Amino acid sequence: MLSTFALHPAAAKNLIARAVVKLPAVQAAYKKGRILIGGGTTNIDVFEQLTGTKIVKKEAHVAGVITQKAACITDPEDRYGSWCIENGQLIKADWLEFLNNFQKGDVFIKGANAIDPAGDVGILMANPMGGTIGQAIGVLRSRGITPIIPVGLEKMIPSCREAEKVMGTFKDEYNLGIKVGFMALSNTYAVTEIEALKILFDIKAVQVAAGGVGGMEGSVMLAAECESEEQAENLLNMVKKANKIPPLKINKRKCVDCDLPCYFREK
Repeated sequence: MLSTFALHPAAAKNLIARAVVKLPAVQAAYKKGRILIGGGTTNIDVFEQLTGTKIVKKEAHVAGVITQKAACITDPEDRYGSWCIENGQLIKADWLEFLNNFQKGDVFIKGANAIDPAGDVGILMANPMGGTIGQAIGVLRSRGITPIIPVGLEKMIPSCREAEKVMGTFKDEYNLGIKVGFMALSNTYAVTEIEALKILFDIKAVQVAAGGVGGMEGSVMLAAECESEEQAENLLNMVKKANKIPPLKINKRKCVDCDLPCYFREK
């Protein structure tokens, strides 16, 4: 029984976050272990659903953001950074020290800016040290910890590896927004809307369209194969509820407070 529907980005983030939280590895680490959740728009949903805590100042948990006509950053002075969770409790800790104590079964969750048909993900990096992923990837790879990457299909690009070849802060000479590098990652657990439907409903889905207008900009349209009328109705009711979620509004850093080279600021 085929069901088709569209999800706008905020709805997709909510669906993906629900699936990430349901993963057995995440549940196990939350009960007895460590979870590091990087900042980001989808990860705000992940944290809220995992802990039952409502984030009021959402912009404080976002660093890089594409908004207000540019790829930029939020105000560093108002930023909180990553969440460190140990045995189900949010703790205050330096995230790098927290990560360095990771053991088998601990979980690292990081959002992405791109995903490609091969399943590789891409992460933009404005920080000269590579930001969260640049500083974390060595620890994760050396210990065999697979990063969990919540990422919506609105971020689909042809090839993350090709994108990585052309990007870099030293290569970017004329830019609207902040200069960024790009890291392509394979061997991650990328959770898209399609993977989320498998996790939550054991439903196989295919993306059939993308884009929209009138509040559905950035949406993805999916065709899902449901086993029963009841399952189809439950799925579509969930979709209708998710699509009522308002879009997340995050403001970039004010140009007057920024001294980084950018065509917006200079002109």
